[in-house]
This record gives sequence, C-alpha cells and structure tokens, in this order.
Amino acid sequence: MQPLKIVIADDDASARATLKHFIDLCNGYDLIGEVDSREKFIEAIIKEKPNIALVELNILGINGMEAIKSCKDIHPSLQIIFITENDQFAVEAFNISAVDYILKPIERTRFYMALEKARKSLNIFNMMNDYRVNEKTIVVVKSYNRLLFLSVNDILFVEKQARKTVFHTCNNQYETTKSLREIEKSLPGYFFKTHRSFLVNLHKVIRIESFGETYLAYFPQSTKVAHISKLKIREVQAYMSN
Repeated sequence: MQPLKIVIADDDASARATLKHFIDLCNGYDLIGEVDSREKFIEAIIKEKPNIALVELNILGINGMEAIKSCKDIHPSLQIIFITENDQFAVEAFNISAVDYILKPIERTRFYMALEKARKSLNIFNMMNDYRVNEKTIVVVKSYNRLLFLSVNDILFVEKQARKTVFHTCNNQYETTKSLREIEKSLPGYFFKTHRSFLVNLHKVIRIESFGETYLAYFPQSTKVAHISKLKIREVQAYMSN
C-alpha cells in the first residue's frame, strides 16, 4: 500500500518540526512538502496533490475557509486537519468537512488519531467514487456514521434542508452532509435541478400541478412532493415530452 502524502502549512518552524518528527515515527505516511504562506499552500495542493493537509489557519489570512474550499474543489479527495492555537473556527471547519481540528501544543497520540481519521475518510471517499463510476446505478450516501448504498432507481428526489441534504425514496428518507451540487455530479442526467433546493428524478414524476407561485411534482405510490420553480418548468416539460 502506498503511503499517504502529507503537506504541512504553518508559518511556525517549531510546529512544523514537531509535526515532521511525529510523521517520521509513523508508518504509512510520507511528508512531501512544508509551506509557510497561503500562496505556497494553494500551489502545493495544485502541484503535489497530497492526500492530507495539516493547516494552521492563521497563514491563510482573511477568508481562509474560502481558500480551503477552493483547494477541495481542485482536489476533492483532500483531507484537511486544522492545527491551530484557538478553537474559534472549529464549527466552520467541520462545516467544510475538515477531518479534525487540533489545538496547539500538539499532543502525539491526539495527532495520530487525527491521521487515522483522515485515512478512514479517504478510504470512504475512494469507495464512494468507485461506486459512482459504476454506471451510476448505485449511489453511496454517507449518513452520520453509516454508509448507505441506494439504488438510483429508488430515489424520487433529493432535497436541501438547512445544513443537511435528504434523499427521498417512496417510504424512507436518508440525511447526508454532502451538498446538492456534489450529489448532482454523482447521479444520471435525468436527475434535474428543478429548484435551488430540489434535485428530481424526472423518470419518476407522474404529474405536475401548479401551486401558488411554484409547481409541485408528484410520484407513484408516494405522498411526497418536490418543488419546481417557474424558471425551470419549461425545461422540465420539454424533457418529459421527449
């Protein structure tokens, strides 16, 4: 098994030295770069494509979380572990799917736990990607601490609800933290974004009715409905008439 590649992004030389020492003592990981600025960090992600980034938020400056999001857009499998001196960004860090958030001074056992979490998270990402490539007949949903394997044909629609996204089947629903945009990429083209909060399986729609300022899509053997915006109704009708 190839060792996982790690980049350290911290402007504190002593912190970098501590992390390097811990990595050297741990099998299965390979330190491929150390950077001390926002620009060098982004460059390292683009060029080196590490599996794991150990990031001190202070070096990213204003809108540091946006820089992290951009890096994950470039390299979606990247696992982020924040290592910093305060916890003020902890909630925001987990909202962008950071693997862990470690406070300085760095404790070795705690650091190794974070690396193991990153390895497991990467394995899950790779597993999901493998299924996604498999003709898109199965979608893998990471729901809390479970992996669910849903038949694409069973999904009626996917709905964005606040900070969670919900897969709806006839009789059940399954929550995940993945964005609607990410999910759309993993599903066939007949899953159509009918509304900013809805991704609908148009093969399952049996009728559409107007409802005030919007439209509702209905499905067989289900009381559930999905919304279709006025801006999207013509595209939906055109698709379903073909």
